[in-house]
Amino acid sequence: MAARQMLKFMMGSAPKRSYAGKETSNSRFQHLCRTHLFLHPKAGLRRNKFWRQTMESDVLVMDFQDGCPPEERHHVMKGLSQAHEIYPNMSLSVRVTELERDVINDATGSSTIFDELRASMSQKQVYWMMLPMCDDEKDVQEYIDMINHIDPLWLKHHGALKIVCETPKGIKNLDSILGEHPEIQGVIAGGGDYFRFAQCKDNLLLPHLRFEILNTCLAHGRVPIDTPPLSLGESGTRHFQSGFDFGFRSGITLHPTQVKTANKIFSPNQEQIEENKIYIDPWLEKRQTGYKRNSGDDFIGPPHMKQRHWQLKFHDHILAKKRSHIQTIDKDIIHKVQSLLASVHDNYTSQQTSSNFLNTLMFIAISSSCHARHDDLIANLGFSNVKIFNDNKENPSNFEDAAYTSSQIIGRRLTSAGQVIVTCKVQVLNENFQTLCEVERRLLERKLTFDDHANEGVYPHAQDHRYKRLTPSCVEEIISKPTTELINEITFNASITEEIHAEYCKLLKLDAPLHHTRSELPTVPSTLHLAHHQQSLSDIYLPTDSYFQNITFHAPMKPNEKYSTKKLSFINDEGKPTYLSILNDADGNLLSSMLIQRGRGMAMNEIEAYGLHNNISDDLREQHCFKQAYGLRNKISDNLRT
Repeated sequence: MAARQMLKFMMGSAPKRSYAGKETSNSRFQHLCRTHLFLHPKAGLRRNKFWRQTMESDVLVMDFQDGCPPEERHHVMKGLSQAHEIYPNMSLSVRVTELERDVINDATGSSTIFDELRASMSQKQVYWMMLPMCDDEKDVQEYIDMINHIDPLWLKHHGALKIVCETPKGIKNLDSILGEHPEIQGVIAGGGDYFRFAQCKDNLLLPHLRFEILNTCLAHGRVPIDTPPLSLGESGTRHFQSGFDFGFRSGITLHPTQVKTANKIFSPNQEQIEENKIYIDPWLEKRQTGYKRNSGDDFIGPPHMKQRHWQLKFHDHILAKKRSHIQTIDKDIIHKVQSLLASVHDNYTSQQTSSNFLNTLMFIAISSSCHARHDDLIANLGFSNVKIFNDNKENPSNFEDAAYTSSQIIGRRLTSAGQVIVTCKVQVLNENFQTLCEVERRLLERKLTFDDHANEGVYPHAQDHRYKRLTPSCVEEIISKPTTELINEITFNASITEEIHAEYCKLLKLDAPLHHTRSELPTVPSTLHLAHHQQSLSDIYLPTDSYFQNITFHAPMKPNEKYSTKKLSFINDEGKPTYLSILNDADGNLLSSMLIQRGRGMAMNEIEAYGLHNNISDDLREQHCFKQAYGLRNKISDNLRT
């Protein structure tokens, strides 16, 4: 069909899967692929000064071939093993060694390429193997045989292939290669080696090479990827622009500083998008192009309208699927936010518990502000797996060291109401891009008009991830457990004032509809909402290694609203001592709930806080710690407590 030959702006990998891990269709999971950044062999060892620009690329490429001297292969191997830490949730591709240079290791029976493939396939964020110097379909099959020998399900359930078309035979046989191997999802114009074979100046045969790659990819429904520029300045920018003018919407970059420019060039022009929106509805509804006869304007026909429609789709998919978003933190604003959170109750910062809780709340507040499209945000559904990492001195990280926030999408699901639940991993980073805190966040967003991949489920590298929402019935189940102990229940006259609400929203630029202070009953932002839990936690000691397992918002909180808090202690399904803190409105309806898994050092820290550490025998200390950890303080015998 002719429609299937339209230029592809996303590249496939594994078949789509639902949140339950089942395949939802025969179609492949689609990734943005405007930029493919080749990484230096040592780039995967740590986060360097170009880390922020690197994370802006749609795809990162780790290279075992020409960009990797033999003595640095072990750096690429190590980088692959820790890529989920250095480049969290990014789409990765690996260029392996060409077949002619494959060397058999007599001692192990393995080979250079086999070892590279095995290391790459063990990293779940790797979605494509990039195959160089393939002359025909037999060369591709040789790579596929090795991949299937390592894991026969990898190409079926997780990844795909890209080939570098860079030899004269490869270009001649490209049509049959793509026809024979549906596993190939992208084709790279390998200008450097092709021009070496032809012994020509790059600019003379570049149009010919581009045409061969582009037209063959269009015929087979694959993504054409442009050859990289070799300069970083204006010449590089002109190269990307000429690729765009030729028809490419995807290209190779060789340095992180090229990524922003290439992304901008390969993306639809915003001015054009606004114009397209004016004409698209009449075209889709009545096939009207908007052209007026005898007007003197340029003719507009069906091909032009189909092009406008394609551009609008590309634009919405970039907004909806862009994997990584990074923001700089304003320290002055953060300290003002701290003051507002602390003002929810006057005695907030006077308690050790409150101090630890405030630090966590500040990290959550910082992570909540990291969103590229706040206007499309409908609701914050909650947080989970809130982890605060230790610094070099093994002390918990402090929010005052935060310099950046980085958010990556790991899943999207369409609701029956036509809205999108988006799951993100958010890291709060220091000035060296080291992670201070990690939060998993769930948002309800407006579905963009032309986003037809909103129901893609969990991203393939996160398939093992399972999330269970803490529903009201789950909360009731915990409360009704025989071992659950009520620790306190407190009623308050009013939540925060509208003035505090307005100031908080203004500071963090929370301009989503639910936060608008113009509304008669604005909704209290998520972190300010959570600050109302502090009073129920004020009489317990939360050690620094306490783990905020689940934070769920069940209903919106309004300013000046009467509410109550309740704190309970129980043993979770893993046998871990856990607190449940819940917030109810005046009618007893559940507003929010927090599950806090208590740290292992809690009881001992409490003993040390009382200055009794050296005065308690080992046996007595062990019993006391056990009783404390399991929420049985009131059941300790008088003799033991004494």
